[in-house]
Amino acid sequence: VVIDGPFAETKEQFLGFYTLECADLDEAVEFARELSEVNPSGGSYEIRPVSVFNPTTVSA
Repeated sequence: VVIDGPFAETKEQFLGFYTLECADLDEAVEFARELSEVNPSGGSYEIRPVSVFNPTTVSA
């Protein structure tokens, strides 16, 4: 026997994200602007910095 799970069925995308390497905030904003032009259905874009932790560069 196969039954539906407890979650509502959906055919829409809930979440997506891009990981970019940009020289500065202006470049990231420009990329978000271009995304909004090719994806006119709406939505919003958040720009967040991401750092890579390298334990060999940490001084004791």
